[in-house]
Formats: sequence, structure tokens, C-alpha cells
Amino acid sequence: MIDSAEREPDDSFKSVDRSSEKGALRLVIVDHHQLFRDCLASGLAEGQRFEVVAKVSSGEEALEILARTRVDVLLMAMESASEGACGLIREVGEKSPGSKVVLLGRDESEERVLDCFQAGASGYLVRDQSLEDLRSAIEAVSNGKTICSPSVAHSLCERLARLGRERRRRTKLDYLMLTPRELEILGLISEGLSNQEIAERLFLSVHTVKNHVHKTLETLGVHSRWAAVQHAVERGWIKDRRRRS
Repeated sequence: MIDSAEREPDDSFKSVDRSSEKGALRLVIVDHHQLFRDCLASGLAEGQRFEVVAKVSSGEEALEILARTRVDVLLMAMESASEGACGLIREVGEKSPGSKVVLLGRDESEERVLDCFQAGASGYLVRDQSLEDLRSAIEAVSNGKTICSPSVAHSLCERLARLGRERRRRTKLDYLMLTPRELEILGLISEGLSNQEIAERLFLSVHTVKNHVHKTLETLGVHSRWAAVQHAVERGWIKDRRRRS
């Protein structure tokens, strides 16, 4: 159960219309440490832009709050969700689609942060950033943007670059797995030639052409001649000479 000293009284959950009229963004803070929750709530409550509707110590308690009242942004410490951060983020998305999740962390691995973004998180900030940075991030997230610290953004960009290089490497390896004759036959298929016509063009038997086509489909993992042609065209292995109707 949620400690009554840590959450707003029940009447506060009925004040949604008043906070909406003021345009305040309604926040829930999730962190194991009460002192951190209290200090963060106090800092964010200055002015009229933010309203902290609850301060809780776990994701489960946060879900109880989301079930009872509108919450615009959930500020959640990574460690408060333990290894279940991604699952909790997905659950927030299912139960309260209008709520954004901003994670507060230290030096989590880029893989873990990326997993959280893929699960639906809208922001990730490290704890040594300023309160003003956090305010700006909350504002940006509430407007539909995705926010993360420069160091995390750099790590994620590096990961995307590595994935791009790996994809290009795999594409090149696929290309090398096809023989020059198989690529030649793919080019003729793209012109709309049948196996018989290809055999006549290349002075091969129809049986040999069929074997080449079968091996090409098997190598590329596709199930039709035209799927193989599309695969090759998309990767720039052959020109698109497919006949248009």
C-alpha cells in the first residue's frame, strides 16, 4: 500500500479540472529515497507550471496512482523499477496512454536505455543534470518530444552507426554469396525472361538455369523469382529492368 504521508489525500485526485484550468502538468515522482522525492517535488512545485500529485517509492504504487487520476509525466528512477523497467513502461503505456515516462538514472548501459526507449519511454536524464534541465525536459516531453542527455544521445548514435555498418556488411556478404552467373540470371529475370529464354540467351540447358534459380532463392531466403529480383534491386546489385504494364 502507498504510505499516506507520501501521496496526496483522496480529495486531491478530484481536482483534475482545477489543475487543467491552470494548465499545470501533473507529475508523479517514483524513487526509493524519500529525501530525494521530497526535494525534487519541492523544486518542481515552484511556480505554477507543475503539480506533483504523488511521490511514491515503487512502480507498482505509481500504477495505482495512474489508475485513479490523470498524470501527464511520470518521473521514475531507473533503480526503482529494478530489472522490470521496460515492463513497467509498457504497462504505463497500456493503462495510461496519455502519460509520458521520463527516466532518471546514473550511468546505465546504452543497451538498457535503448531498451527503455523501445518500450515507450519518452526521456532519459542523468541525475547530475540541473533542475532547470529537468524542467525543460518535462516541458519538451509533454509536447511530444523525446529527450535524453547528450552523453546518452552520443552512445545511442554510435550504436545506430554500428548497426548500420553491420547491415551493410551483411548485405555485402549476401552479394558475395551469389556467383557472377547467378547475378547474371537475376538480371535477365528482371527483364521478364523465362527460364527457357534465359537458357537460349546464355547457351545453357533449361535444367542448369533452373538449378541456378533454385540456389539463388535458397541463398537469399525468398520464395519466388520476383522476390529475388526485388531483393537484388533494393540492394543495388542489379538494375531494375522489370517490364512495366
